[in-house]
Amino acid sequence: MSYAIASSQEDDGILFRLSADTSLKADYAQGDAQPNFLSHVSVVNNGKVNGAAQWEDDGVGTWNAAANVYARRGSVAFYWRSRTPVGEAPFNIFRIGFADHSSWDMAFLRIDWNGHGFDAFVTDTNLARVRVSSHLKQLPAADKWLLLTFTWDETEGVRLYVDGNPVASKLQKADLDSGLDQFGFAGRIVSPHQVQSRYHFMRGSDFDELKVFDHALSAIEVTALSSGKQTRHEAGNESAERLKSWLHRYGWDTPSSVLLTSPSTTIKKVEFTAAYDIKEEMRKGIDGIAETTWPGVYNRSTLPGRDDYFELPDWNVYVRGGKQYDLLVPSNQKFNRVEIRGAAFGTLNYATSEDSAAQSKLEKLDTRQQGIVRSVSNFAEHNGGMLRFINTVQETPIQELWAYDVHAGAEPKGTFKLSYRIKADAAPEFPCIKSLVDFIDGRYPSEERSIAVALPISAKAAVAAGSPTDTSIIKREKNLAPLVHILIPSAFDDSLSARPLSRAWNYGWQNSHDGLDGIAIDIPALQIAP
Repeated sequence: MSYAIASSQEDDGILFRLSADTSLKADYAQGDAQPNFLSHVSVVNNGKVNGAAQWEDDGVGTWNAAANVYARRGSVAFYWRSRTPVGEAPFNIFRIGFADHSSWDMAFLRIDWNGHGFDAFVTDTNLARVRVSSHLKQLPAADKWLLLTFTWDETEGVRLYVDGNPVASKLQKADLDSGLDQFGFAGRIVSPHQVQSRYHFMRGSDFDELKVFDHALSAIEVTALSSGKQTRHEAGNESAERLKSWLHRYGWDTPSSVLLTSPSTTIKKVEFTAAYDIKEEMRKGIDGIAETTWPGVYNRSTLPGRDDYFELPDWNVYVRGGKQYDLLVPSNQKFNRVEIRGAAFGTLNYATSEDSAAQSKLEKLDTRQQGIVRSVSNFAEHNGGMLRFINTVQETPIQELWAYDVHAGAEPKGTFKLSYRIKADAAPEFPCIKSLVDFIDGRYPSEERSIAVALPISAKAAVAAGSPTDTSIIKREKNLAPLVHILIPSAFDDSLSARPLSRAWNYGWQNSHDGLDGIAIDIPALQIAP
């Protein structure tokens, strides 16, 4: 993958293009071009434009999502031919799967035949779906090609088009920041754990000219696309709305209560020993993965957009689940701060232990308001015990909950220390961090790919990793989000292919018999507005 920060190598903002004229390898791809899964799919010569992909009823075919599609916003467009007559039975046409999730099918995006037209949705990080449904006056003929276009943007909403004509839309802001795994056609499941088509999901169709874009296409672009013309994305005033969305996601749009007032502050993460919903162990709200949540998805969920014509197993959620979340803190661990990410709103409470007598004397620590994505609760120091979050609206999820012990003081001494200085002008061109750079490139939209490299203080001149690249923060543009990924190379004794070997020594934690005790960050005085 390229380190370039440009959203695409083409003016139209396209990330992935598959003509299916001769093979199922993409003609253009920002990520992987080859299919990840491919079975019972063939190329036929009677497509809308030259060749096309023909899915058998049990066919599966997917492509990796990294760098080929992003969750925050985008568009997908393709020609579809039912091949056999459609009826009132719904079936899946296209889907994009989450990289991880608390739902069984892990469907981030889906486009379906709903029995009378088309349905399409995207799933926000809080399990609800921004969903639209259309109704066709006349069923399409089995041999007729239709151009289906679906656009989404977390700052705006979703729109569905058929042959360039708008058929459904829903203008609703949502938090769509998620890791994505794969995308493909006509499958029952497209997810990290399996890709398959079985049972009543066996329904093949024909597909041609698949295109994925890095933005929500405008009506003008959709019209050009349906006319077979080149689309050209004219960037508007999106940066202000995107910044507002970014600030809201991380809780920076409300007054901060987490200012550091001491010359040196220690922040210790406190791990929970158990997490329960009623009597079910439920660690997905504390597992460090934002895409997994407490609670999971109940089959007949009351969350918006989840009432589906595809009935799936309840899987891991009680009918009465999602009302309260109990977290046990070790008796020797102090804590005075809790941070929460997710849409759940209600009260955060404390009991000295999990026994019924202690639970009858709950102490309210804080109230979480509706509409917040990320919040910080500060309170007096507590030692061990049980945290209980009481949900105001059942099923509204917590993506992640963290407990911390925050107090004045320096970092632990440890057995030895490695010291680095973050360099804004150093290119991330070290073999040991290439996989991290590729991950950032594939996971984050273009405005969130700025990278700074931490280089050893003791040898800053010897490890100059080349001239600044477009991903280093020295070349940041005004419309980029205020986010920088800091990468710490584990080794400096190697070079990327076809680069001169300029480093004949090393500095890192190889062969260390100790574990990482902590990370100390020394922040100089910054002459900037708060």
